[in-house]
Formats: sequence, structure tokens, C-alpha cells
Amino acid sequence: MGAQGGDVSWGGFAAACPELARRVQQRFGSHLHAVMATLRRDGSPRMSGMEAPIRDGHLWLGMDRNSTKAADLRRDPRFGLHSAPESGELKAGDARIEGTAVPADDAQLDTFLRGHHHEIDDATPMALFTARIARAVLVRVDDQHLVVETWTPAGGLTERRIS
Repeated sequence: MGAQGGDVSWGGFAAACPELARRVQQRFGSHLHAVMATLRRDGSPRMSGMEAPIRDGHLWLGMDRNSTKAADLRRDPRFGLHSAPESGELKAGDARIEGTAVPADDAQLDTFLRGHHHEIDDATPMALFTARIARAVLVRVDDQHLVVETWTPAGGLTERRIS
């Protein structure tokens, strides 16, 4: 899970590494739900399904304000997000993001609501966060190799090919 120092917004990641950001966004956008990991009070992981749209320079993390994942993020903002592969072939890749969740301000809430895929009449029950990216990973199969592309704000882009 992400560390807070040097984390960037989605827009910062996309500006620094546009091709990988495009492919990671494509993976997350290929289906409605992702799997999010947060940390429970005792430090063990909690896995939850959720929508995690990427637009307007942000990776948005919206949930019910009384949900356990919202409580987890308020206590410890570190999270992991997984795109969930569509098939075992991994042709388009399997994306993962690690980072920290920052509570959205009123202007960000308005931006989120205006661009959401369905109308939200009352945002009162919602907890909305924006993600600060500490690491983005895309794992894909290329011929007979597993290719792991990793980007961090401090280290930039690295690629490993595993036979």
C-alpha cells in the first residue's frame, strides 16, 4: 500500500507517464467495478468492491459515508485498487494502483457529481475521496513473457520481463 510522501494526483501520473496511465485507465474503465483494499483497525486487509472512475484529473473513490471502507480510509488513508482481470490471458493487462485517499473538498464534490454516469440527487450519504498515486502497475502477457510495468513518482517507469 502507498506511502504519502511524493504521491501525485491522477493528472500528475498521466502527465509524467502518459502511455502507461492511458493503458491503466483503459483497464479500470473496461468494467464498472474494481476491488479496493483498505486497512482494518488491527492492520489486516479489507477487500471491497467499488466503482473507481478516472476523470477530470482524478481517480475518484466514492462510497457510503458509514461504510467500513470509509472508516478505514479516515483512520489510515492507504489503499490498493485492483482492476480485476477479465480473462486469464491478460492481453490488455491487469492494473493495480497503490496510494492514499484524500477527502474531497466541496469543489471536487461538485465536479464529481457533474460528471458521474448517473445522477446523484443527494450526496449527503456519500464519502468522496481523491486518490494520490504512490505506485501504478500494469501486468500483461507478451508472447511467452509476463511483463510488469511499474511507475512511482520517485522512480519513474520500470519494466520487468519474466519468462
